[in-house]
Amino acid sequence: MRSSFSMIGNYLTTGIRAVLRHKVHLVLNLFGLAIGLAAALFILLFVQHERGYDQMHPNAATSYRLEQLFIPLNQRFPISSPAAKHLLQDYDARIQVTRLAGFGDPVVQLSSSPLKLSLQHAFEAETNLTDFFQFDILKGDLQAALNQPNRLALSEHEAMRLFGNTDVVGQQLQLDESNYHITAVYRLPAQTHLQLGSLRRLSDTIANHPLAQNSVYSYLQLPADLNQSALLKQLSQQLNEQAYQGQTMSELKLRALTDIHLQSDLGYELKVNGSASTVRIGLMLAALLLLVATINFVNMSTARAGQRAKEVGVRKTLGASRWQLFWQFMLESLLIAAAAGLLAMVLVELLLPQFSALVNRPLSLSYLGSFGALVLATIVSTGLLAGVYPALFISAFDAKKVLSGDFQRGSTAIWLRKALLVLQGAIAIGLLVSTAILQQQVQLLQNQPTGYQRDARLLVHDLPNELLFWSEQQSLVPALQQIEGVQSVSLLDMQLTETISQAMSIQLPGQTADNSLPPIPQLGVGFDIVATAGFTLLAGRDFSSEFQSDWYQRHDNTATAAGIINQSLARQAGFSNPADAIGQQWQLPDSTPLSITVVGVIADVQIGAATRQPEPLLLIAGRSPMMAGHILVKLDPAQALQSRIQIEQVLTERLQRQDITLSWLEDNYTMLYQNQRRQGTVIAIFSALAIALTCVGLFGLAAFSAEQRSREVAMRKVLGAGQFKLVNLLANEYLTLMAISAVLAIPITYLALDSWLATFTVRVSQSPLLYMLATILTFAICWCTVAALAWQVANRKPAMVLRQQ
Repeated sequence: MRSSFSMIGNYLTTGIRAVLRHKVHLVLNLFGLAIGLAAALFILLFVQHERGYDQMHPNAATSYRLEQLFIPLNQRFPISSPAAKHLLQDYDARIQVTRLAGFGDPVVQLSSSPLKLSLQHAFEAETNLTDFFQFDILKGDLQAALNQPNRLALSEHEAMRLFGNTDVVGQQLQLDESNYHITAVYRLPAQTHLQLGSLRRLSDTIANHPLAQNSVYSYLQLPADLNQSALLKQLSQQLNEQAYQGQTMSELKLRALTDIHLQSDLGYELKVNGSASTVRIGLMLAALLLLVATINFVNMSTARAGQRAKEVGVRKTLGASRWQLFWQFMLESLLIAAAAGLLAMVLVELLLPQFSALVNRPLSLSYLGSFGALVLATIVSTGLLAGVYPALFISAFDAKKVLSGDFQRGSTAIWLRKALLVLQGAIAIGLLVSTAILQQQVQLLQNQPTGYQRDARLLVHDLPNELLFWSEQQSLVPALQQIEGVQSVSLLDMQLTETISQAMSIQLPGQTADNSLPPIPQLGVGFDIVATAGFTLLAGRDFSSEFQSDWYQRHDNTATAAGIINQSLARQAGFSNPADAIGQQWQLPDSTPLSITVVGVIADVQIGAATRQPEPLLLIAGRSPMMAGHILVKLDPAQALQSRIQIEQVLTERLQRQDITLSWLEDNYTMLYQNQRRQGTVIAIFSALAIALTCVGLFGLAAFSAEQRSREVAMRKVLGAGQFKLVNLLANEYLTLMAISAVLAIPITYLALDSWLATFTVRVSQSPLLYMLATILTFAICWCTVAALAWQVANRKPAMVLRQQ
């Protein structure tokens, strides 16, 4: 036992001495491994955070969200009908269901203030909500709010926003002309897709909505032996028969609770989710950076193997076996990896706030849990992978040949170094092209024509529709029109940068319900919408207050309104010439049948992100089934900032509210592509690191190569070779390897990027010039790195070099 410890101690001492003996080699390996490990740890920390969403909830593994694919729209939504609960439990009584219903941002008034505020992310919920989701109850009784009327529970954030503290149990709020008592303050886990600012009991009105009315988020806990496919097939059939008169309008879907954050990017998500592609790209980058760092270690270790040859020969002569030497060299590799790991953890600690801001996640470090084990595993596996080949290679030296001076390096190590350098170059070229293509794609999406103008457009969010579409006075719009710098004002019941969830069938003249147009997306708007939003009018006119008949009006059992259609809908209705659609009378079957008079045709409008083709669209003046709407204001760009301040002041005074939310339409559109921009930034940063690590490896190998060929260079110089020719002589070997890298990288990168770009309806083309520029840049970096060292060798005096040899 004592001899074993003595042997390990001897290995350790020898390893430390050997590592410290070659300081340049040590610094290069430490720098390369530390950068690679730090980058990998950052990405692994982010991936662990993203994959941890909703894992903490009770029975998370068997919990699902019920979703619907609306077939005419070819869109999937996370909402469903409250009546679906009865279908589910009739199918199998073991299925547990809880329902959440958002009720907008209702206006409340505190007893201590005359001003009004809105409840943000306000929801109604069933009493079994806590059986599905984990809540940290800070104060009070959450079940009281879910069981009793006129009771309310607030999240910690909402309590702080409304009252400035969390000691609010027993306080009262006036909501819907009723006094609500606050019974609890709660906190949700940070890693959840839920965003619940307040909770109250699910009203009987919502709970009893018909099957055709989709108004809740339904979460299920399913028995493990349940056939999910059979369940969805039968319930989809029942839904279409009972809610849509047998038409195939909807298909029910299930999404695992733990998949929502990374896999779901639907309209009406409770918060902005993450991206599975970002996680995959991050893992790929972490692997590539570790690979590049490991390649550097292997290349420099095998290149410097000759300097350890005599040591190996002497040790073998004194009785050391190959495997003893192998473990000694493995220990050296692990020592360097451990030192690099410590340095990497220091870098992670120092740069974590900046990285958290970059990925927009509250990342934190804890080395005692699973992440600590992951860090240790990454460091050890990197040390083992980086050291195994050099250890096998060096420990295999023949003692007799080494000590007799007949030692020659094998061609295997040389070819391995070249192959690994080719791989490094291919990675660098692939990352350069990928970064450029991704940035171009994001720019294309952001600059894509949308059919509306975004500059100097201000959006006032989520005002009660009692003040907008349902108001007979319409006093807000005229008040805003009087503000200096305001050019026009209109209303929207859904934002242009979001997904439209309203759709109705349209009956053209001569059609019946059986052969009518399929459900068409529709948008409730106000007067002057074309001028305010900047739509392109192809025929007809805008909605105007001069034509009061434009506005939605009820007449006993029917209703009338004016409509504006887009070019796609005009073509679908059979009008190749937009002007021919003007004056058409269309019928929209509804609980109150609606007669639409087409007064205008506009060019196609891109609603939401440009990942889908523009669809047929119907704008209806004055009609909105939504609880809240938005005001869109077109401003004079020269006075936009000052006008915004005045608009906020006017709304605060007239509505007696201090939390009016305003945003620029341009900013809202930019936010649509935040995941793509984040991907681009992360790829750009880590691509730069990968290229830097490749340069480090090139520097180490070039330094060794230049030293080995210094005698050849001296002799060529004596024979008349110029310095530039000598530099190229040393650099050409590496340029040849980079050429092979380009041949390998270009087709693989092209196919990978083509597959990614295929997910977009609008995409950039992969220009050959871009690949050429990436290759030239890689060549230039390679040549400059090698030439810097080669120039030093070429400048040495031949006499001094030949004398030392």
